[in-house]
Amino acid sequence: MILKLCIVALTLALAMGGAGAQGIVERADCIARPAGHFARCGYVTLPQDYEDPAGGKVAIYYTRIQSRGAAPQPDPLVYLVGGPGSSGSHLLQVSFDKYLRAFASDRDIIVIDQRGTGLSNPPLYCREALMRLDEILQSHHADYAELVLEILTDCHKRLTAQGVRFDTFHSANNARDVVNVLLSLGYKQWNLVGVSYGSRLALTMMRDHPQYLRSVILDSVYPPQADIYLDAYYNGERALDALFAACATDAECRARYPDFEPQFYQLYHQLNHAPLRARHQLRGYPELRIVISGHRLYDWVFNWLYAVESIRLIPRLVNELAQGRTQDPVRIGVLYEAAMTSLSLGMHYSVQCQEEYGSTKERDYAGMLEAHPHLADFLHYAVEGVATLPRLCELWRAKARPALANAPVTSDIPALLLSGNFDPITPPAYADQARATLSAAYSFVLPHVGHGTLRSDPCAVRIAKAFITDPHSEPDSSCIAATSPIDFD
Repeated sequence: MILKLCIVALTLALAMGGAGAQGIVERADCIARPAGHFARCGYVTLPQDYEDPAGGKVAIYYTRIQSRGAAPQPDPLVYLVGGPGSSGSHLLQVSFDKYLRAFASDRDIIVIDQRGTGLSNPPLYCREALMRLDEILQSHHADYAELVLEILTDCHKRLTAQGVRFDTFHSANNARDVVNVLLSLGYKQWNLVGVSYGSRLALTMMRDHPQYLRSVILDSVYPPQADIYLDAYYNGERALDALFAACATDAECRARYPDFEPQFYQLYHQLNHAPLRARHQLRGYPELRIVISGHRLYDWVFNWLYAVESIRLIPRLVNELAQGRTQDPVRIGVLYEAAMTSLSLGMHYSVQCQEEYGSTKERDYAGMLEAHPHLADFLHYAVEGVATLPRLCELWRAKARPALANAPVTSDIPALLLSGNFDPITPPAYADQARATLSAAYSFVLPHVGHGTLRSDPCAVRIAKAFITDPHSEPDSSCIAATSPIDFD
């Protein structure tokens, strides 16, 4: 989308830890305007490399939603999305309707497209992945990772030719961008809500720029000391066990799917031996052909565990595939894969290769396989698995960030940590890791949701609202005991 820009502000010299940063504020059209609220949008132009301010620039897109309160608080709520690689502006409408609206009565809401994402410039999207979605969906476990690596190689070549400096896309620079944008807009202090990778970004800000933070909400906590590339296998199996237990505990689910757990693993192995084949019409694409291997099934179920809306469907969808019925599983699975290819993959791998792969290259995959031997082949299917990840990060020429980037964050800033019991990627144990060095933190587990508790559970929103009103007192969490278990389909 081409936006009409209207330059309305001047160059600002912003004090940033002893270093100066020039921020040029420009007005722009808003691509999302929550109903009933006044919004203004624009860009703040900042150095691409804060160590070399005279070099290239990035333009960070923001949306500023004005509070409707008669006397709003001076400190806004700043929304940091996850990924890394998701777009705040693209998720704004859904996020606002789900939970951000609850905070807008008291505060302005600021939504920022992190560098490389959304409408910020330069964008690091790999359009090659979307253009070849049909090939991705047809790939079997033997060639899936190789195909995606080929697509990412083409993307990397194109972005390199455009002059992108991948080494400047990391959490420390993201954090400085957020601070510069907020100072450019005239704020002196603010509150953060960071979801998933957004929580890691928020923790980075707690470490590097604590003077600007009144309070921090970490939803689906991703602490920098976690090794997400190895942990993902343990975390996924833990979440699956929680799902199997929930179905077995629910009388109706147990009656409908009495053998849900063995059925899932039997189907996983069966589909790896003899995949199902299906077709699906996705808007904007010719008819897509899909090969459903066991690895693709595992990947789909892993990601369906993120949202309550899909968690409740998993037993039925697995049962349908076991009966050879593909319509609903494919419809939901293809939407997920299209969404994944829509991430800013260039930004995603710039961050992850520097901060995750670069910091920990020796991983105990053998120990993981001893605990979960059925995942041996899946290690070679996953794009970020043991075989492909080193080649991918070599392609990105990623150097490890300083050790501080992966160290626990110590802070006394008031913080609220929220976790979902079914979360397959950032489990409650991650919140425990982060809380160990946060002296003013409160941590709660929402028992019947997955990843992103605020979007899924009104109780989480109620707790967060109470916390941000008075961050120095433990919020009332009594609503957790009253939350209803998942209503399986």
